[in-house]
Amino acid sequence: MTWKPNRILKAILIWTMLTMLITWLPLVRGAMDGNSYQWGNSFWGMQLGGSGVGGDYWLLIVQAVLGLAVLYFGWRGARPPFHWLLLLWHVPLAVQAFYEAFTHPEDYRFQGDTLGVDVSLAWVGPLFFGGFALLALFWVVRDLKKNREKVSIEWTRTNRILFVIVLGLLPIQFVLLRFGEQHGPRDQAGVILTMLQWLLINLALFPWSNGETARKDV
Repeated sequence: MTWKPNRILKAILIWTMLTMLITWLPLVRGAMDGNSYQWGNSFWGMQLGGSGVGGDYWLLIVQAVLGLAVLYFGWRGARPPFHWLLLLWHVPLAVQAFYEAFTHPEDYRFQGDTLGVDVSLAWVGPLFFGGFALLALFWVVRDLKKNREKVSIEWTRTNRILFVIVLGLLPIQFVLLRFGEQHGPRDQAGVILTMLQWLLINLALFPWSNGETARKDV
């Protein structure tokens, strides 16, 4: 019998995947674009950023390791230390969202120059980040009380194929991002491909069934 995440956990993991995009995009672009790519972010009032792999790039690596660990353990059985990693990811994001919304509402925005994205987060930020932090806390408390049996999640043929596709995208991404004109069509294609790659990574971690009956935790 194959384990599957229930609807609440699946929603939390999908939201986690979306929040990781703000880390995955500059992480990949900094490595592939080189110094022509500049990124920046605000964390509890501190301005972070850099060019290429310089500046505060090491923080992106730390965030990526934590985020990947959350998603790996979450999709692959949600066993400890997943519960504490999940809260470690979502609670600081919620605190930051409220801090930015109350102290600098006009500057609290999600911006992507390459795709021309500029969205205010002053209202939706606290709503979504805070809401999912509470949902994550609810799931953690309820799941720890259940004392679930230990399950072994197998890597299926679908998982392996998806990982091969993820790796196969790397040289295409490198060509588009490194040699494309800044904010030009190739650069935009590289960004969209990087977002698709991030989706594929999560699909590759998903516990696909291998012709067995799936069991969802309730």
